[in-house]
Amino acid sequence: MKALKLVIGLLMFALFILTGISSSIAADGKAVVDAKKCGSCHKMQGPAVKTIAEVLKRQSPDLFYAGSKFKEAWLVGFLQNPTIIRPAGTVYVNHIKTGEKKDEIVDVKPCAAKLSKDEAEAVAKYLMTLKEPSMKTGVIVDENFSKAKAKILFTQKEACHGCHRIKADEGGVSCPTLYNAGARLNPDWIYDFIKDPMKYDPKIWMPKRDLSDEDFILLSKFIASMKE
Repeated sequence: MKALKLVIGLLMFALFILTGISSSIAADGKAVVDAKKCGSCHKMQGPAVKTIAEVLKRQSPDLFYAGSKFKEAWLVGFLQNPTIIRPAGTVYVNHIKTGEKKDEIVDVKPCAAKLSKDEAEAVAKYLMTLKEPSMKTGVIVDENFSKAKAKILFTQKEACHGCHRIKADEGGVSCPTLYNAGARLNPDWIYDFIKDPMKYDPKIWMPKRDLSDEDFILLSKFIASMKE
């Protein structure tokens, strides 16, 4: 009994130390975010903007719920080598140039500063502390689903690829790419977001869909399976 109590005590002490280290790293990450002035482009605190005029001024995606949205490992890699996730920019109407034969996308750049490995790990740890408190966790509990049924729902019934790229050269450009969404996004957040996009962005152009919960879960699993 004494040995068991000793082991439990040591485990709790180790957890206390690790929690303190994690909090310290997150604090360092916030210092990097402040030093790099990330808040000048990203909204680091909620709520989301509520007018079209404010939306049109948006330079980069909101991050005040980043800890609910992203996977930490992906953040660490992305912050060291930022890439373009939104082919037509954060607000696509700001990057469309009308041409004689077709419109063109102009002036789209990655919306993040390139960080060192240590900086990226610290910032990722900090971003993971920024949560959407109302988001349910544990909704998507496994990866099992009918891919054929999900693909019909995704492409034919809901036509998600009209706005999102599902391959590097296939799909729309007005919204974030999805062919790598499984590596980037938390499946529970995918579910919460597609069920009610306006909860995260009142003026978003993504529609709120009238689907069964079964279909929302199916779509979420399908998107989470995209890991190119």
